Amino acid sequence: GGAEGEYRLNVRLGKSEEQRSRMATATSRLEGASERLQESRKMLRETETIGEDVMMDLRQQRETLLHARDGMREVDDNLNSSRKIVKAMARRIAQNKRITYFAACFFIAMVILIVILKLQPDGSEKATPVPASTPPPPPPPP
Repeated sequence: GGAEGEYRLNVRLGKSEEQRSRMATATSRLEGASERLQESRKMLRETETIGEDVMMDLRQQRETLLHARDGMREVDDNLNSSRKIVKAMARRIAQNKRITYFAACFFIAMVILIVILKLQPDGSEKATPVPASTPPPPPPPP
């Protein structure tokens, strides 16, 4: 029976070595998985930090765009007001031109009328002229 006992002891030791080997492999795998998990957590934190930074940048860009939109609305309002003022000025310019043309035509017509009246023979020229040396008529008796 001694050989058989020794065989059993070797089998048991073999199983024990095999179990230790499996345990060591499992422990090694577990440590590898734990390291990968730690790396994943680290990557997750970095990703969260990047995401927060991106969100902050997007908020700032949104505020900038909203401010720019408000500025554009103000510019648009100013342009509309300016457009109305320019149209009113154009109407007044056209009105002033019409008044100026009318006044010029009226002035030219008056000059022509005066020239025509001055060039026409006057009816008083046909009457007999009164000599400058004749004495005035005597006054009526009282």
